[in-house]
Amino acid sequence: MSAKSDPPAPGAAQEASPDPLFGSGIRYNMGWARHEQETAAGFLQIMRKLPELIGICLKLSWRADPRALVIVVGCQLIVGGATAFGLLATNQVLQQLLAAGPTPERVRNALPALLLVAAAGISVALMTAWSNAVSGRLKPKVERLAYSELLDRSAKVELLHFQRADFHDLMEAAQFGAGWIDVVIEQLIKTLTAMMSIAAAAGVLGVLHPLLLPLLPLIVLPQGWAMVRSTRRHNISRLTWLTHMRQQSSLTSLLTSKAPAEEIRAHAAGAFLLGHYDRLASHSAAEQARLARADAVAGLLARALSGLTTAATYVLLGWLLATGHMELAAAGTAVLAIRTGTGQLNNLINSINYMFEYGLYTADWRDACRQAEQMAIPLSGTGLSHSDGPEVIEARDLRFAYPNADKPALNGVDLTIRRGEVVALVGHNGSGKTTLAKLLTGLYLPDSGTVAWDGTDTADIDRAQLFSQVALLSQGFERWPFTLRANVAVGRHETEPTSEALARAAAASGAGELITSLKDGWNTLLAPEYQGGVDLSGGQWQRIALTRAYFRDAPVLVLDEPTAALDPRAEAETFAGVRAIAGGRTVLLITHRLNSVQHADRIFVLQDGAVTESGTHSELLTLGGEYAELWTLQASQYSADAAVS
Repeated sequence: MSAKSDPPAPGAAQEASPDPLFGSGIRYNMGWARHEQETAAGFLQIMRKLPELIGICLKLSWRADPRALVIVVGCQLIVGGATAFGLLATNQVLQQLLAAGPTPERVRNALPALLLVAAAGISVALMTAWSNAVSGRLKPKVERLAYSELLDRSAKVELLHFQRADFHDLMEAAQFGAGWIDVVIEQLIKTLTAMMSIAAAAGVLGVLHPLLLPLLPLIVLPQGWAMVRSTRRHNISRLTWLTHMRQQSSLTSLLTSKAPAEEIRAHAAGAFLLGHYDRLASHSAAEQARLARADAVAGLLARALSGLTTAATYVLLGWLLATGHMELAAAGTAVLAIRTGTGQLNNLINSINYMFEYGLYTADWRDACRQAEQMAIPLSGTGLSHSDGPEVIEARDLRFAYPNADKPALNGVDLTIRRGEVVALVGHNGSGKTTLAKLLTGLYLPDSGTVAWDGTDTADIDRAQLFSQVALLSQGFERWPFTLRANVAVGRHETEPTSEALARAAAASGAGELITSLKDGWNTLLAPEYQGGVDLSGGQWQRIALTRAYFRDAPVLVLDEPTAALDPRAEAETFAGVRAIAGGRTVLLITHRLNSVQHADRIFVLQDGAVTESGTHSELLTLGGEYAELWTLQASQYSADAAVS
């Protein structure tokens, strides 16, 4: 995260019915009983949890920049020692100034101690400045490392997990946590500073009079209690309403992004979306107000108790002075030590409070990294039999269902695809074509049944090797906001995108004329939201996506609706090109346009997740089933369109 802000907390109003936009995903009073269950045990829980949170940050810091971490810790240790030394030297100054004798003589006698006080102050200033400079170098390194680790693990997660809402909640929490890690590091440094200063003040008070020592923590404990309760309230609210935050973020993105902008304006949907954003935001505001009221009440009580304890401390100090148990110089030093100690105790509790609150976000990051690692695609397993693609891909009794789906997407599918075949999958929307393609190429693993490449189950194959032999053009292909060269080269990014390879891919996809027409050619930035960038039409983007798939030059080519945005002539050229470039490749073609698949080696017709027909174009027409019916309907439509044109 580049900008940091407290996460929005959802509202207090209860909605018994499903949310009008997001269904039953949220309930605005969910988990409220937990909000009100904070007890004195909360502080003990924090103290038990804190070492773990500190450990996470220290390990990250050590990995990011061990030298900087050592310098920061060393500086704070010196600050603590210098603070104690300065207080003791101050006591000597006061003793000399308050002693009997002429004033000039007392000042001369106090001068050595004054120089020691100045030296201590200079040491504290220098070490603090050095620590701040080095921690400023350390914090961004830690944040970068945290984000890198999260993104690295996220990129390796099994594709199916992206169909789960809880996974997106996990990633949202982890990204927030990664963005606050540098704050936790900052608070850890402040905690160390405060602890060193408190140790110095406590040591001095213990030397001056032991009775003063226990009163020091009593002054700030009430405020610590209030902060702990506040932290727990806010953190429980955040965890309970994480989905609500994502929904607000979704509406913000919709209202500010390019993709939905056209439809929002044409349908005047801006007011509709803004109204729902305001509804969600009002719940956030109500919850924030509730938390603020609770914090105000706890804070008022804490300040009252703190004031009483402070008054008792100074009464005790006055009694010690009046009864002769403490000299005036010692009393003056005690006042300084108490002010230093209470101030640093407040800083300590503040730092611990912030460190705990934002440390919990850091724990979210750590937990997400661990879970993502467990969800990762295994990158070990059986090697492939052939480096130039499988001889046979077989599916047997294949069954697969998406999370929370009412019925399976595939149910008992059997098929065999041989090397070099152009195989078409056709059927109505939702029949399971795209899902089947993802299973055949290892992007998903079946719930039951098997997909085998040359007799080896894809679940047992080293998936990195398997993916290296697959090129994919999906329906929702990515329009990367990069240069044209990078948009194509990302298809096989580990190899150098030579001019010859790029030209071959562009020729195969029919994108050569488009690339020539662009002012900067292959160096054209395809992102109008950036300075100098341009946008392409849907059909032009589809050409670029085809070029990317061809540039990958893989033995298994999956084309999912590769001509959806192309005009009829471009569509015909593309499908003619598929057969021309196949050249031993296995091509899996998914399309609704049956006139484009008539030259496929075999056609599989899917309906409700099962293969209902298979054969060549002529065989399926002779069969007179679903394919023949669809062919007749589309042929009639094409004839009507041709007559109109």
